[in-house]
Amino acid sequence: MKTRSFHVLALAATLALPLAAGVGCSREVAHSESDGPGWFGGQKHEETTIYKNPDGTTSVQHEKSTQNP
Repeated sequence: MKTRSFHVLALAATLALPLAAGVGCSREVAHSESDGPGWFGGQKHEETTIYKNPDGTTSVQHEKSTQNP
């Protein structure tokens, strides 16, 4: 019984692998970071990342954080 369930599990994993690999992932094309002083003595950090999606479009992710004293 355990052998049969192991074979079924192995077969399911083998069949699912091409589906997961075919979906694709976004890849990072560009990345930039900048640090600088804030307006009131704190620290400012900005980060921008550009991704190329599998369908040919691009996505931009922009993060901004401020640390005040």
